[in-house]
Amino acid sequence: MALAPRHRWCIEKIVQCFAHHKEVDDPKVQGFIRKPEVLAQFNSLFSGVEESRNVVFVHYQVKEEENDENAYGRNCAIERGGNANKVKEPELFLSYGDSDVIDSKCCYFLRQGEAVDPAAANDVSLLYGEISASPLQTIETLLSSTFSTLFAASNEWGRVDAEQKSDFETEMNSFIANLNGALECLSGGLELRQPSSDRVQGYATMDTRTFGQRIQQNPEIIPYFEELLEEWCDQIDEYLNSPPESAIKKNNGHRVEGPRSELDYWRTRMQRLTSITKQLKRKDCKNVIALLSAVTKGGGSDQSRRKILLLLRRWRQTDIGITEAANEAKDNVKYLFTLQRFLEPLYSGSVCTIIDTLPALMNSIKMIYTIARYYNTPERMTNLLAKISDQMISNCKESIMKGNSVDFLWERDSDDLLVHLEACIKLNEAYQEQYRLTKRKLQQTPSGKQFEFSEIQLFGKFDLFCRRVMKLIDMFSTIKQFTILAENKLEGMNPVVDQFERIKNGFRAKDHDLLDYHNNKFDRDYVEFNGHICDLEGSVQQFINHSFENISCISHSLNLLNKFQSIIQRESLKSDLDSKLNIIFQNYGMELEQVQQLYEKQKHDPPFPRNLPPVAGNIAWSRHLLKRIEEPMKQFESNQNVLAGKDAKRIIKLYNKVARTLVAFEFLWYKAWVQSIDQAKTGLQATLIIRHPDDNKLYVNFDHEILQLIRETKCLDRMDIEIPESAKIALFQEDKFKIFDNQLHWALTEYDRIVADVVPVTAMILRSHFNDMEYKLRPGMITLTWTSMNIDSYINHIHAGLQKLDALVSNINDIIENRIEKNLKVVSKTLLVDLPELSSIAISDFVDMQQAHIATQSLLLKGKNTEVELAVDDLVTKIVSYRFESHVDKVSEEDITKLRKHYNHFMYQALLHSAKNSMNALKKRIGSRSGTNILSMSKPFFEVDVQMMPPTVTLSPSLDDIQECINRSAQAILSCYKTIIDWGYSSFPVEEQNKHTFFDRITNDIELVRVALLLTGCIQGIRNTVAEYLSSFKKYDWIWKSDKDSTYKKFVADSPSLEDYEVQLHNFGAVHTEIQQLDSVHVIGALSLHTKHIKDQLGNECIKWKMKYSDNLHSRAIAELERLTEYTRKTRGKLGRKVEDLDSLRFMMDILREVREKESAIHMEMNPIVDMYQLLE
Repeated sequence: MALAPRHRWCIEKIVQCFAHHKEVDDPKVQGFIRKPEVLAQFNSLFSGVEESRNVVFVHYQVKEEENDENAYGRNCAIERGGNANKVKEPELFLSYGDSDVIDSKCCYFLRQGEAVDPAAANDVSLLYGEISASPLQTIETLLSSTFSTLFAASNEWGRVDAEQKSDFETEMNSFIANLNGALECLSGGLELRQPSSDRVQGYATMDTRTFGQRIQQNPEIIPYFEELLEEWCDQIDEYLNSPPESAIKKNNGHRVEGPRSELDYWRTRMQRLTSITKQLKRKDCKNVIALLSAVTKGGGSDQSRRKILLLLRRWRQTDIGITEAANEAKDNVKYLFTLQRFLEPLYSGSVCTIIDTLPALMNSIKMIYTIARYYNTPERMTNLLAKISDQMISNCKESIMKGNSVDFLWERDSDDLLVHLEACIKLNEAYQEQYRLTKRKLQQTPSGKQFEFSEIQLFGKFDLFCRRVMKLIDMFSTIKQFTILAENKLEGMNPVVDQFERIKNGFRAKDHDLLDYHNNKFDRDYVEFNGHICDLEGSVQQFINHSFENISCISHSLNLLNKFQSIIQRESLKSDLDSKLNIIFQNYGMELEQVQQLYEKQKHDPPFPRNLPPVAGNIAWSRHLLKRIEEPMKQFESNQNVLAGKDAKRIIKLYNKVARTLVAFEFLWYKAWVQSIDQAKTGLQATLIIRHPDDNKLYVNFDHEILQLIRETKCLDRMDIEIPESAKIALFQEDKFKIFDNQLHWALTEYDRIVADVVPVTAMILRSHFNDMEYKLRPGMITLTWTSMNIDSYINHIHAGLQKLDALVSNINDIIENRIEKNLKVVSKTLLVDLPELSSIAISDFVDMQQAHIATQSLLLKGKNTEVELAVDDLVTKIVSYRFESHVDKVSEEDITKLRKHYNHFMYQALLHSAKNSMNALKKRIGSRSGTNILSMSKPFFEVDVQMMPPTVTLSPSLDDIQECINRSAQAILSCYKTIIDWGYSSFPVEEQNKHTFFDRITNDIELVRVALLLTGCIQGIRNTVAEYLSSFKKYDWIWKSDKDSTYKKFVADSPSLEDYEVQLHNFGAVHTEIQQLDSVHVIGALSLHTKHIKDQLGNECIKWKMKYSDNLHSRAIAELERLTEYTRKTRGKLGRKVEDLDSLRFMMDILREVREKESAIHMEMNPIVDMYQLLE
């Protein structure tokens, strides 16, 4: 059958577990698993058919069936580490843990849940583990190495408190210790040698009648058994007579074991004796005794029988001894273990816990001593009590050292260390007290056993340890004293502190174990340390004397004295501090006289803090003086030696006099204040609000004497002075009065703010609203007082009225600001003309652009006019819809009409301002300018062309056309107001309202008419300037007025030379250049005169003049050039003929001579032609 992955994983784990056995390898384990019965058990484990069988153990050991006793003997030997006779070879087999005893290491497989998937090699559903040959050892290892560490490091204890956690850890450590003890017993017990099985076999069941024959056949068997039994007797006697080695251990020659070792010793002894007894009860051991007893009855020589009888008699004595020793051990364990829970605090508890446990511990020890059978000897009881003393010393050392080194004591807090040291002394005293108390109780029954133990043995070491502790207390108290001196940083104490540090460091450098009370070197060094401290105390004494030589302040001196008393621990210095108190007391007498003089000087006007009222301030001043003399006297009273001095009576008498005076001063002020309470409370009968006759304003009518009364009451109450009921009532109402005062102040302040926020134009129309608010305030001015019961409802009523009035005023202001005034500003700033600053415009486009812009702006003005009208209507509606009290007059129609007229007039003013601004802007834009101002940021408004219109130079369009456009624009500005309805006639019928516009009112404004008249003549100012500019073109009249042909004929008639032509052409070119250099744009006022057209016209005429003269000159140059060219062509043709005879040669020579003769003439003819062409270029 094929194995599943889960089977193979199990095989791997089994091989891993028994890897120390070389014969257990993978093939052997596979063969074992493939056995049908083994495979069936594993499959049953995997399937979970049997829920109770959820674990299977795999062993590799000898499997055999044995009887109970032999099995027990073999198992005991195995547990003790002995070697049993291996008859069979070990083998692999399975068990469920309830049939076979574990001889060696084994492993197990534990199923979690219902079933395991065999196809999965490994998961958490099947767990694997190993168990060693000793289960106790396995459990102890797990607990001590794993679980105890995990529990100690874990912080997840839930709701368990620290005490329960500590108890759990203590119990677990105790259990681990018990396991260790059991393992020691099992591994360290006495083992009796077992007889060989081949020697015993055959004799165990033999008949005594044939015994002699068998002895004769095997004579060596008797000596073997004798030797074996004698060896057993020797081993047992040696064990019984040996001293308890584990009861006493050495540590530098001193005992350190506690009472727990006594319990462990007797428990171990009981277990080992029990083990010996069980060994002797084995069948093989009994066979040895039986066989030797049979020898005495028959068989063997007489000498042999006598020897065996002596040996058996010895054996019986040994058997009786071991039985008695076992009974003793069991009895001792029974009684000693009653002490266990009382001894536990000696190891893990604090010193205080031990003290609390001592009565019960001593009572248990008394019980053991009186009724125990074996353990009630004085020696054992002395040993037990001495061990308890030793453990108490160990516990004290542990509580002091806390597991640290010796240096820890020097670094530890002195107060904490002294507490633990004193606790050690208290423990010793309590221990001895409980011992003596128990001893006295036993003495009450003289017939019973008594505590007649050596107390030196019991308490000697503890007393010696406590003497060392007392020295440490003295030393560390001294260290604490000087440490506190250093911390207080008293002036002049530094040298003393430094000297002490050197003394302390010198002692510390000797590195003594401070708690080793056997070390005598410490005692010698301690004496030397005290000697140095005594010398140092002299310096401290001098410092103390100097500190009290000049006493300027009694309180400071007493505080300094108290500080020294709390610091100084040594008796030698404490005795001197009492004398300083007498010195302070003498100075206190002078202090009393100063206080008396100060009282007489300042009693009429005493100084006190500014935040205190008069009564409390005077009482506080008197109490301050009283405290100044009273506090020191309290300290003096505690010292009867001071009060018994010679001047004490005088000082006490003066003190009583001054104290009575100060108390009387306080009582007079208090009595006067009590009498003034009713007078101060009369202010509560005043009305809440009052109107001031001078400024007619409302004020809160709260008497501040009430607040002063409350302040006095509060301050006096804090000073623990009895307060009258009437003042307490006022104090209890403090919060109410302050709340009412604050709320009324806020209400009147809010009312003043609302009044101040009212727009002046709405003041008259809101008169009824403020009358309504005044009516709401009237009860507080007439009927309500500060003791009235309905002040809360009154304040809520006026707060509601203020909230309503504030909402109305806020809405009114919002409408006026955002819907009326903002729109009026928009209307006032609206321009009805579009006047671009950075560009010029043609006159043909000007009127169209202005009319389009005015139409757009007219719609804006109409909309804003309607918005303002609706806003005024909403404003009136808000005001009229306010709900008044029944007796308050409503808003009058006259006030409403005045409000409408007011904002209608403002609308008219805004429209008028818009018209004036538009007219002035147009006027300013087309106003006259002087020449071309290059610094001007705005361009000329109109673009005009300068043209030749024979017979003159004119503008296009003309100035008259420009003026006409401006007039039409001004008319368009005014005409837009014909579309804006004047809503000032809202009281008229609807058909009449629409007939009235703002046009008539605006056009009747004189200033606007004046601006309009100025616009109609704005162009007249630049006519002369324009005419003067146009006249500058008259010098060019000859260009386009003179006849070119007749003028040229006159020029040619005079036979002009080439130079004359050159002069004429140069003149024409200069004129043309001059014309082209004229400005293309000339600005005059709002006009931009463009000269490009006239410049082109004059330039063309100049070109025509030049062409007229240059054409004729060109024709002449061409004729001359053609004549010269023709001569050259003919001469070149002649020279190109071939010379063939003398005639042709002569002809050629003549031609060459002619060319040479005419060469200079040719140059003369060429120069004028070249000059003419250069001139034409």
